[in-house]
Amino acid sequence: MYQLRASTFFDETAPQAGPPGCHVRTQVIQPGLEVSLVTFDASQAVRISTIDDNPHLHFSCMLNGDIDVRVGRKGLRLGKDQLMTSFAPAERFELEFAPAHRNLELRITPERLSELAGDDYQRLGDSIEGNFCLHTTHGNQRIKDAALRLERLLGDDSASRLLVHSASLEFLAWHLKAFNPKEQSEQISRREQKQLLAARERLLMDLSAAPTIEQLARETGLNQLKLKRGFKAMFDVSIYALFQRERMGKARQLLQQHGVTDTASMLGYSNISHFSVAFRKQYGVLPRDARRGALE
Repeated sequence: MYQLRASTFFDETAPQAGPPGCHVRTQVIQPGLEVSLVTFDASQAVRISTIDDNPHLHFSCMLNGDIDVRVGRKGLRLGKDQLMTSFAPAERFELEFAPAHRNLELRITPERLSELAGDDYQRLGDSIEGNFCLHTTHGNQRIKDAALRLERLLGDDSASRLLVHSASLEFLAWHLKAFNPKEQSEQISRREQKQLLAARERLLMDLSAAPTIEQLARETGLNQLKLKRGFKAMFDVSIYALFQRERMGKARQLLQQHGVTDTASMLGYSNISHFSVAFRKQYGVLPRDARRGALE
């Protein structure tokens, strides 16, 4: 197990700060605010023990690969698209990263967050004043989009610092909006959270054919009302809105290598005009324009 300090781990200028296969790309946005893209391309899982030696709040979005987190007696596993918010100065974290793990992490001091967020800072409530916070939830589409934008920008050496700054603040803003542990714990039990995650996985299994609400409810053991309400509460989006977003995201990828007709067919559309309308609603351009680079 590798022993590290958080300040060293996220400092990409520090020699051999992380274990082999670990790559950290960090950009300081302003004093007290920085963002990092962390990637593991090791051949096997990597275990790290790290102490949070800076009084920063951490806002993370898992982009790929699982991670097991243990701090004190509390342990949890995070998967793709899940979020973690933590504030635990001087606490030791034990982490086990999957070989292909990738996550985006924004760190900010409480003072800087209070200056930037104003009233939204109060959403964190007693979690910060109690000097310990570890909260997880599943990412909504806005946070995911902001995280992917930041990932692309941090991977581009020629990217404008102003764009990175803007994308970082957007990522932070949506993270704060999603943070409401009291509301989530009151509405969704741990068992129902697992059922809702299973429903999401089943929903997105085949983007050419969405299951019915009745099918999802039957397969996951939730009644239809709990399924619809729980989905909205946990993922901040309705069932079919999520399906359509992911479907159009897949369409955007397919259009890079396939024509509009073939893409529509692969995603289950028998009417190309219906596909074009859905794509334009999502991205503001027609599929044929996306093929010409309108979304690059």
